[in-house]
Amino acid sequence: MAAPVHGPFDAPLADEVKVLEMLKKSGRIPTLASPEQEQAALASYYREKSRAYQGNSGTLAVKEGKVRETILKKIRLNGTARPGDRVPTLLLKAIEREHYQGQMRKDKILAILVDFPDYPKNSVRPELTKMYYPDYTPAHYNDLLFSSKGYAGPNGERFISMRQFYEQQSGQSYSVRGQVAGWYTADKNAAYYGANATPNTIRELVKEALIQVANDPSIDLAQFDQEDRYDLNGNGNRNEPDGLIDHLMIFHSSVGEEAGGGDLGEDAIWAHRWNLGAPYPIPGTSSPSQNFGGQFAAYDYTIQPIDAAAGVCAHEYGHDLGLPDEYDTKYTGKGEPVATWSIMSSGSWAGVIGGTEPTGFSAWAKEFLQASLGGNWLHGSNVQLADLSPRGNVYMLDQANDKGRNDDVVRINLPAKQIPLNPPYAGQFQYHGGKGNNLDNRMSLKLDLSGKQSASLGFKAWYQIEEGYDYARVLVNGQPIAGNLTTSNDPNRVGFGIGITGNSNGWTDAEFDLTPWAGQQVTLTLQYQSDGGVAENGLFVDELQILADGDTLLSDGAEGSSAFTLAGFVKSNGNEAKDHYYLAEWRNHAGVDKGLAHINVADQLMRYEPGMLLWYVDNSQANNWVGVHPGEGFLGVVDADQRTLKWSDGAVAGTRYQIHDATFSLGFQQPLNLKHPSGSLLRDFWITPNRVFKDSRSYQSKEIPDAGRLLPEYGLKISVTGQARDMSTGRIIVSRH
Repeated sequence: MAAPVHGPFDAPLADEVKVLEMLKKSGRIPTLASPEQEQAALASYYREKSRAYQGNSGTLAVKEGKVRETILKKIRLNGTARPGDRVPTLLLKAIEREHYQGQMRKDKILAILVDFPDYPKNSVRPELTKMYYPDYTPAHYNDLLFSSKGYAGPNGERFISMRQFYEQQSGQSYSVRGQVAGWYTADKNAAYYGANATPNTIRELVKEALIQVANDPSIDLAQFDQEDRYDLNGNGNRNEPDGLIDHLMIFHSSVGEEAGGGDLGEDAIWAHRWNLGAPYPIPGTSSPSQNFGGQFAAYDYTIQPIDAAAGVCAHEYGHDLGLPDEYDTKYTGKGEPVATWSIMSSGSWAGVIGGTEPTGFSAWAKEFLQASLGGNWLHGSNVQLADLSPRGNVYMLDQANDKGRNDDVVRINLPAKQIPLNPPYAGQFQYHGGKGNNLDNRMSLKLDLSGKQSASLGFKAWYQIEEGYDYARVLVNGQPIAGNLTTSNDPNRVGFGIGITGNSNGWTDAEFDLTPWAGQQVTLTLQYQSDGGVAENGLFVDELQILADGDTLLSDGAEGSSAFTLAGFVKSNGNEAKDHYYLAEWRNHAGVDKGLAHINVADQLMRYEPGMLLWYVDNSQANNWVGVHPGEGFLGVVDADQRTLKWSDGAVAGTRYQIHDATFSLGFQQPLNLKHPSGSLLRDFWITPNRVFKDSRSYQSKEIPDAGRLLPEYGLKISVTGQARDMSTGRIIVSRH
């Protein structure tokens, strides 16, 4: 399962047209590049930018990972079975809305406006952005973030605020409030913070802004510390102050690099969510918490451009709530099968003016937020594959942007996947340090070496560990010790110290000398630590043996009871069970999802079709790198229409176009007709709907496998059997044959 891995770069926020203009202006690509050339250039540029951030997940990454795992476990318990009635009519009643009776949670955000000595506020010109205002006032950002009535667009429009977005998506159970501070001026010129060669300088900008806020008598920092998001004290209560600013947003005075950078070009800051590396105590502040020397501190932040709309703000704030990116974060292929269907991929950029009509969260993201925050994000039916019959269960679905009397989603649980990792060296079991991001897993014992002259630890080791980023270590009294397989090399400055990293290429002998602790009582620990990047199979340990003065003190092959206390390490038979399941929801061009009808492609509007959208969730996958593993990823939609779309020059169109008609429905669809600046055309005049999903069919094209899903075959069938005239409700039958 993917973890939130962030640096000073977030690709889905890109206005591709503006980025391409920037790249053409700099000579990186030809002025009249073909669609295929443009996509290749974008992917190359995105990879280049993402490589600028390597390894530094921040000092609270492990705590963040533990909180996240707790939330993911709650997801598996969510949902109750509520099959609907079998109704023969094709035409259904429109949605009957229900008002949420529960309490609304309101989180506080501190927003800070920062400009630069050489690029003060209001330097942006009308030709640089469609979100131009003569004066970018604090009141504008207050409305953009916190207004219950939206905010004024540059041409008198009324756009959705971030508060409205979250209230609607949560079913009126979650909202944001806050305060806007600034404008303040940074110490250095804009390019110092935005240059691609020095991404860490952005952290300096955030710290400078915090110092100025601390000196502003109108700002009370205490109101922005209501949560213990990473459970710093380990008491399980995340709704208590901890000394950290809970939610910090920075707005800078330029167009973002994600929209071409305006006057600054590639020296502009790209919108992103990141952290300060470690909690930063804010000078001159005083906090009731004893953490951070009694000062308020900051850790996480998001940063947006001066001309930000709700889309970029809501996307980055989604990361602040723990959501991962749902796109291909390594830009390995032609695009993951999520695209504009979710704000956590490219849905943040929807709207006639890009970003002003962000699309809703994926059904999976709402599952996560429901488990994390409670409230009214997502409710529906939960059915086991084994409980389905050929006759099937009938379910009624309401449009995803609303809350009505019907289900938000139907979750179809499949038998757990058994993923082979590595067989034990001997016997039936071995110890496994875990596989995942931001881990700190351990197995420990108290070792009495009193009266001993020499001692050693030996075990069989098999490891596949991301080299230079993740490490396995042996600790004595909490300190790492050297052995025959360890290295002290830390090329990426992750700070894990002496440890084992890389690939063992099979079972090998690990040996550690414990003689320096002979005569003492010590705590001996095996530890596996990972960062927030690639999650490889990790460390396997078998046939542990501790010798002292030639005698065996301990022999442990993981077969029986163990003297070790396991804290993250597990006994493993070499396989790993992972959940996978379908989420069926109903998407429509209403509310937040109006953006699905207004996807701006080079000043032309493309639409995603309404109907039943079927998500396949696969927890055996850690990412959506579809170029590496086509058809596989932790999350993606099943594309109902498998006809491959091509530009008129013969190039296969990217995934974002292929899945415009991914939904299953009864109604005819709208044709697609786009013209590329090079003159190439993209047309899809096949408007016949697809009503039935069968897992026996292929949902992966040989011409663009990145856009498809490799699905297990269990005899599952989902049929759309009714829908409202306004597409606000749908009826499906879920069966097994």
